[in-house]
Amino acid sequence: MEVACSLTVVTLLSDFGLRDGYVAQMKGTILDLRSNAVITDISHDVERHNIPMGSFILETTTPYFPKGTIHVAVVDPGVGNARKAIVIECSTGLFIGPDNGLMARASEKLGLKSIYQIRNQEFQRRPPSATFHGRDIFAYVAGLIASGRRPEEVGPKLSKLEKLDLAQPKLSGKNLSCQVLHVDVFGNIITDVDENMVRKIPASVGEGIEIRSPTRTLQAQYARFYSEVDDGATAVLLGSQGFLEIAVREGNARDKLGVRALDKLELRF
Repeated sequence: MEVACSLTVVTLLSDFGLRDGYVAQMKGTILDLRSNAVITDISHDVERHNIPMGSFILETTTPYFPKGTIHVAVVDPGVGNARKAIVIECSTGLFIGPDNGLMARASEKLGLKSIYQIRNQEFQRRPPSATFHGRDIFAYVAGLIASGRRPEEVGPKLSKLEKLDLAQPKLSGKNLSCQVLHVDVFGNIITDVDENMVRKIPASVGEGIEIRSPTRTLQAQYARFYSEVDDGATAVLLGSQGFLEIAVREGNARDKLGVRALDKLELRF
């Protein structure tokens, strides 16, 4: 992948919110190094320290950006400890952020090629804050790469990424074991069952499904659209993000099932 001055699109994702000046400081750092960079916010409303939530939003959003986009992601509860600061070079873009599982799934979607640890001190704002690597390391590196520096200049090459602790979903007959990847703003539960596995599910539209969470059991209906179930009823369907989804029409599936990211679910068709 070419990394040259034409690389001017930079996205930002964080758990910082917008009340304080943290996001603006990151943008200012990038613009100071590349004044005509196009900076786009993916989200700054990731729940504080919620790495799985940030991972899901990155995975489902970054494929829509142009080839060569630089993605800066900061959900970093381990800032200051032994976790690495990294640049991930992919076939269609770059990721810059902490090596804590946040960027692993998204980088696989974009065609992971190489991983580099940010060690070279000229790729850190001097002196770097011990608590704000998003500004002083990640945004700074993004600005330098947008200005023509290359990923391999940041430091040594690494052989692997930290990944989220996710078991693979398992379909056995009419039983499906899976995990919660994300709960969206509507309370819809998005599982880790991708579209390929959804096609193998032995269920027809309108068929009943039993859903078991760690604390509750719920009856649902297999559907194609939210509107195919009654108000307040639970639907299981392939959602817009390409994963099996549990939704309550005009309601909140998370509240009904009492789940959060990485909780295990059992579905019986």
